[in-house]
Amino acid sequence: MNFFQGFIKGFSNSFKSFDVLFNKGLWPFLLYPLAIWVLTWLLTLAGITVLADWFANWTSQALEFDKIPDSGHWLSFAKPFLTGYFSVFVFWVVKILFWFISGTFSKYILLIVLSPLFALLSEMADEKLTGQKFPFSFPQLMKDIVRGTMISLRNMMIEFGIIIGCFVVTLFFPPLVIVTTPFLLLVSWYFTGFSLMDYNTERYRYNVRDSVRFIRANKGLVIGIGCVYWLFMSIPTFAGDIIGLMFGPAIASLGATVSFLEMRNQSKL
Repeated sequence: MNFFQGFIKGFSNSFKSFDVLFNKGLWPFLLYPLAIWVLTWLLTLAGITVLADWFANWTSQALEFDKIPDSGHWLSFAKPFLTGYFSVFVFWVVKILFWFISGTFSKYILLIVLSPLFALLSEMADEKLTGQKFPFSFPQLMKDIVRGTMISLRNMMIEFGIIIGCFVVTLFFPPLVIVTTPFLLLVSWYFTGFSLMDYNTERYRYNVRDSVRFIRANKGLVIGIGCVYWLFMSIPTFAGDIIGLMFGPAIASLGATVSFLEMRNQSKL
């Protein structure tokens, strides 16, 4: 299965999961993320939006292009450009950076805080789809929560590193924003799908190394799952936020479970 086939499979399996969600009695899982979202939004998104405006303005002022003399300076010929389109471009590059940072931070807060919920949803879907039972063990549950949290923190640090690297490159070469923006979206989808897929590899007792190897071998699949999560979480308007938070995590989590079970069945053939 190549990258694009995997992407289509992960994407389509997530939407097929509506059937699993409602026909298997898992719809109550739609309600739980809302309270977490309210706290996350109040603590991160609103504050970081204000910070983004401040930092973008500070960056424009720190560059001091408006202080370049109209003549006699080696950049005088470029002053109209630097104080016009370029300064606006830099402003929006910074805004885009903070948009990625705030979205990434909020995403990982949800993935970490709701890790036990996503793991339980994935397990219940597995039981209903395969008939296989997974006996409850509190010590194992705690181990699973710790592992899920560590995986999310690991992914967050890597993703933040990539975001900052792209920001530095784009700050010096602003036209590259047309490349770095879609690239960062793919990175975000990958790490979201990574976290959701790991609930399944964890349940089947893959160690972290084997889980990473499995997920890397199926990049297209996990990116497709992460894309569905992102699409729901990006629905505009307040009503869209509610719909996105109700359906995005649940549908993407179930999509990861359905996709993982399909991969296991194929490997047994």
